[in-house]
Amino acid sequence: MMAKYRTLSAKESAAWLAFLEKTPAPDIYFTPGYAQTFSREGDARLFVYEKGTQVVVYPYILRRVHSPPGIGQTYYDITSPYGYGGPLYSRAVDVNIINDFYACFKQYCRENKIITEFIRFHPLLQNHVPMCDLVDVQRNSTVVFIDLSKKPDEIWSGYQRSNRKNVKKALREGVSVTIESSPRHFAEFMNIYRQTMDRNQADRFYYFSLDFFNRLHQGMQNRYVYAQAWLHGKIVSTELLIYNQHYVHSFLGGTLAEYFPYRPNNLLKHEVIKWARKQGIRYFILGGGRSDDDGIFKYKSTFSGDIAGYFIGKKIHNREAVAEITGALSQADTGVDFFPPYRR
Repeated sequence: MMAKYRTLSAKESAAWLAFLEKTPAPDIYFTPGYAQTFSREGDARLFVYEKGTQVVVYPYILRRVHSPPGIGQTYYDITSPYGYGGPLYSRAVDVNIINDFYACFKQYCRENKIITEFIRFHPLLQNHVPMCDLVDVQRNSTVVFIDLSKKPDEIWSGYQRSNRKNVKKALREGVSVTIESSPRHFAEFMNIYRQTMDRNQADRFYYFSLDFFNRLHQGMQNRYVYAQAWLHGKIVSTELLIYNQHYVHSFLGGTLAEYFPYRPNNLLKHEVIKWARKQGIRYFILGGGRSDDDGIFKYKSTFSGDIAGYFIGKKIHNREAVAEITGALSQADTGVDFFPPYRR
């Protein structure tokens, strides 16, 4: 049986989405609308491998590598967009198809001067499992999620006692929540988000530009909402959520520090859960923290005891090129250090 492959750009969105539908429960992160949000970083692509009725699809961002002077060759690397990604497989795909897919993909990388690959696998789809023998798979962290198919009372009882008390406290203090499908209060969102990033001493990567949000609003129409917690006529906590029929994600957000005692974000997330259930969404992925014992992870864990491992994947396709760019072969190792090393 003959196999074939093709690559699609984000402009070929209809074909991209049609291939996604051949896989079970694809997330919003795999769509062209989301991938094009990162067009300033590189070109959004979908690699499609077909053999008979079975298919493997793999979205990624193709980036040019800025080589130091003296290297005449132009190289590229690929990465999953921020969030989750990696290959997706059609139902009942067998291991031989996955091995054949990746052999084909490695050849594609060699022919197109792609020297490294970084994958952010999806924690609930567990799409890292078939790739463990093909790339360097590492557990990065743990994420918290809620199964929204549970009854409301069951979800509520899954909160830690402290969280239930804090939701009630926010209500007593007069906090209210609105959820809107437009960026009507975007200025307030940006102010709170930037203050939160400053307070947490976040990496500069998380200081997304206004242009980034404009692209997200355009590419994710009808697939994002802003949730706002209000107190005394003022937005004091806010979150940008992205979603489809399967998953909703707490994407970006923050809270004004002086309003922590009123517990506005506890109520905000509680109302998001109620909203998402009404939409028929199956899972709410709250994400994790910088580590499994930091305050952010512990806070998210007060909403649910359901957790999943978040895995990343690394692959060097041209070790000599990486060594030439970094200046030392040892820096090309796929250990715990920054990957790829030349983008440190």
